[in-house]
Amino acid sequence: MVDAAGCCAETRARTGPGRPRDPAKLDAILAAARESFLERGFHASTIEDIAARAGVSKVTLYNRFGDKESLFEAMVRREVSRMDAAFTLPADGELSLAERLTQIGAALLDVMFDPDHVAFDRLIAGEIAQSPKLARRFFEAAPGQCRGALAQIIADAAQSGLLSIDDSTRAAEDLVALWKGFCDFELKLGLIQRPETEAIIARAARGTAVFLRAYAPNQGAGG
Repeated sequence: MVDAAGCCAETRARTGPGRPRDPAKLDAILAAARESFLERGFHASTIEDIAARAGVSKVTLYNRFGDKESLFEAMVRREVSRMDAAFTLPADGELSLAERLTQIGAALLDVMFDPDHVAFDRLIAGEIAQSPKLARRFFEAAPGQCRGALAQIIADAAQSGLLSIDDSTRAAEDLVALWKGFCDFELKLGLIQRPETEAIIARAARGTAVFLRAYAPNQGAGG
């Protein structure tokens, strides 16, 4: 799960009694699940198909995850694991708040704008809309936890007098909106190609600069 310094930590796989964890097997299962969900959709994917793709038995898969929903949640956590390093940067010392937020924003956008992730996001949007329970699990597995971790970083900065806020969660949402703008919608619609790395970093830096001006101490809290 996520702590105050981290984001979207990978879910811990369940194992049967006395069964040692096998990272390679876990990787194979999650890769097979992602492939199946992207190709067939959540509801059409089956445990049998995913197990066959991964080269494991159904029993192994059930022992580790329990059900397809839990496997989906684990796969979603893995999908956004590249953001972990950015959210665990030191809160002070080596990086200024602006530098840290810019690195977090660039890491977030790098994942969001990746073609594979765009395809994944586009596909599951339609699938999970049919299941409120699954939609909630998806949100809590990735976006919700990332928002919470970012809100904690912002709250800590406010506590240190670097920001003036009245609601850290809404401030986190403001910051993400400034980072991504409408770029994610344009990507999902196929109107643009993935921005170059330099453009992603520049977008994150600009959004961070606007956010820091809006929430500067003695300037009043936004939201």
